[in-house]
Amino acid sequence: MVENTLNWYNGEIFEGKFILGFGISLIIIALLFYFLGNTSGAKALLFPFLVTGLIFIGIGSGGIYSNSKKIAKVEQNYNQDNQAFLNAEIKRVEDFQYLYPMSIGISLACFLVALGLLYFAKSIHWQAIAMALILFGSAFAVIDYFSKEKATIYYEKLTF
Repeated sequence: MVENTLNWYNGEIFEGKFILGFGISLIIIALLFYFLGNTSGAKALLFPFLVTGLIFIGIGSGGIYSNSKKIAKVEQNYNQDNQAFLNAEIKRVEDFQYLYPMSIGISLACFLVALGLLYFAKSIHWQAIAMALILFGSAFAVIDYFSKEKATIYYEKLTF
C-alpha cells in the first residue's frame, strides 16, 4: 500500500513539474510576443500571458512542494497505524472528487467568457485576455483529465 501512495505523490510531483514548465513557457512566450512581435495584438498578449503563466507557476510549485513534504511522512504514518492510514487516504481521495466536475465548469466558463470577448470586444487588450482564458481553460481541463484518471486508479487500489 505504501508503494501505491508513493506512486500517487510522485505522479503529483511529476504533474507539478509539467504545470511549472507550462507556466515558465507561457512567460517566455509572452516576452517573445512583446519583444519580437510587430503588431499591437502580439504586444497585447504580454500581461494576460504573464498572469496566466504566474498562476501556473504557483500551482506547479505549490504541488511540487506540498507533495514532496507529504512523501517524507508516508512510511512513518503507515507504520504507526496502517488501517488508520488507509482510511485517511480513502477519505482524502473521496473528499476532493467534487473538484473534478467543478473544474469542468471553470474550463467551460473560461471558454464562454473568451468567446464572448472575442465576439463582442473590439479592444485588442480584451481579445488578448480571451486568448489567455482559452489557454487557461484548456490547460486546466487537460491537467484535471490526467489527475482524475490517477485519482481513480489510486482509489481502486485503496479500496481493493
